[in-house]
Order: sequence, then structure tokens, then C-alpha cells
Amino acid sequence: MEWCERDSEVAQPNPVKTVLDSSILVKWFSEEEKTQEALALRNEHIEGSRELWVSNLSFYEVANALRYKPTFNNKRLIESLNSLFKLHLNVEPETAPLLAEASSIAYKCNVSIYDAVPVALAKRKRARCITADRETQYARIKAKGYPIDLI
Repeated sequence: MEWCERDSEVAQPNPVKTVLDSSILVKWFSEEEKTQEALALRNEHIEGSRELWVSNLSFYEVANALRYKPTFNNKRLIESLNSLFKLHLNVEPETAPLLAEASSIAYKCNVSIYDAVPVALAKRKRARCITADRETQYARIKAKGYPIDLI
């Protein structure tokens, strides 16, 4: 299912604002554990009941993760990325303040900057970050009280 442009008749008046980690986006294109839950988030965005946010970095992370999936080849990767862009996710560009917040989270929680960026974005957007990364991102960041949930 693709969404080519936001339909004002479909959009809800107060959609739930959510930041997604790239681990969720990968599940939209690769059948694995919790894929159905990830697709439900995507469908809520398409229906207008959920406002999904990602950082620019997410597109590179998804492309890299899919590139190493055994079931993917160049053609399938490009098709998946084209579908991802057609969903019109809300994209937050990297800025010095966002990376400063991510850096603080990374040091406090002993995670990579890559893992900290979506959480920093969620904090800035007063939203929740949803991830599928239980061991690193969720376990370490949730313990410090940041706005992150596991799918």
C-alpha cells in the first residue's frame, strides 16, 4: 500500500505523533519478527491516524540493512526505497541541536549516535520513539527514562 499524497478527507484531526527507528522501517520490506506490528504503524500513517517522523539518517540505515538481506538484490532494494519515499513520512533534517541532544543521549545511555538520533527527535517532537532493537536501543535508553517504546 502506498500513499502518494495526503488526502485531507482521510487525515485525522489529531494524529498520534510518533518517531520511528529504522528497525521498524526495515520490517515494512522484510518479513521478520514483529513485521505485522510495524505494518500496522505504517497503515495508521496512511490512514491519517498516526503522524510518523524519521530523521534523514533513517533512509540510509534502511537502505544499508536491506542491502545485506539475503533475499534482496539491487532491483528489490531500489523498489523498496521508492516505496518508502512514496509514503511521505515527516522527515527531520539533522541539525546541530538535534545532534547535540543525540550525543548527550548516546553518552548517558552508552549507545551509538545512530541509536540516539530517533530518541532525540522524539524528545524534541514531544512524541514517543518506537524501535524493534530490544537489546541495545530499548534496554539502555528506556532505563534512563527517555521516550522510547518497543514494538
